[in-house]
Amino acid sequence: MKKHHWDIVIIGAGVSGIGAAVRFLQQGFSDFVILEKYDDLGGTWRDNTYPGCACDVPSALYSYSFAQRPE
Repeated sequence: MKKHHWDIVIIGAGVSGIGAAVRFLQQGFSDFVILEKYDDLGGTWRDNTYPGCACDVPSALYSYSFAQRPE
């Protein structure tokens, strides 16, 4: 089995990990890997549910600065 060496390793495919990957690509870095222990993206947002809990700020505020969606 051939081993690969990455210049950058991102731990976790949650909001921060995905954001870091986008920023690395924007800066010209492409030799990286995102390691995630589950089969899907999402991190804390995927793993945790809080029955009866509500968000006190508009969810539109949860966005990346580099991918604004004003609608």
